[in-house]
Amino acid sequence: MISAEKLFGQMPKIVGHRGACGHTPENTLASLRKAAALGTSFIEIDVTLTRDNAAVIQHDSDVRRCTNGSGPILLKSLEEVRALDAGSWFAPEFTGERIPTLKEATDTVQKLGLGLNLEIKPTTGWQVPTAVHVTAELKQHWPEEIPLLISSFQVECLIEARKTLPDVPLGYLTSAIPPDWERRMAEYDCASLHCERHYVTKDHIAAIRGAGYHLLVYTVNDPEEAKKLLDWGVDAVITDFPDRMLPLIGS
Repeated sequence: MISAEKLFGQMPKIVGHRGACGHTPENTLASLRKAAALGTSFIEIDVTLTRDNAAVIQHDSDVRRCTNGSGPILLKSLEEVRALDAGSWFAPEFTGERIPTLKEATDTVQKLGLGLNLEIKPTTGWQVPTAVHVTAELKQHWPEEIPLLISSFQVECLIEARKTLPDVPLGYLTSAIPPDWERRMAEYDCASLHCERHYVTKDHIAAIRGAGYHLLVYTVNDPEEAKKLLDWGVDAVITDFPDRMLPLIGS
């Protein structure tokens, strides 16, 4: 696995959110391909579990928002999840897009030559089983030469990820930056802190970078805001519209 030092040395300033979800249905293979077509070289997607412990790419605990189905994904089998249409809610031309498996997504990432920030997004209460199954699959299938950063809001997921994948960089996800962020970063062996754009300040950035950690900010869709954050020294902005941001870095 690529070390944290090497990964952040390679990480671009612009990371596609759930692929390129401003243009395509989020967390689908179409969204990954669109991100690459726009010139994005690093993307963020979410992974969770089905009832039969299949790791699939999905943000919400319920499939209602982004498919033609409804109900908790943890109560559905992989076969039931794969029968859902995950594209037509976004636009008619995406009818028939499916919720991908983690293996399908990582195979596509590898084919496209993308780096990956994989957020472990468990159903509440299912943090440990989700992390155990996801990281076991990554250990078996992830190509070592492709940059991988695992992040989560759930510290149980970070703890389990570290057990299975001792060399993979971890990201501590939060909305507001907690006052004891430095203790948490050390305790959970995280290389990066990922925070919501509303809560980050120039002083935060200086402190976090000064302590030797990296900082990613989500979800930044205004180029002027992105330029400000990049000028302040954030490592990367995560955006639904990579094409809006890439001109800021000369791409």
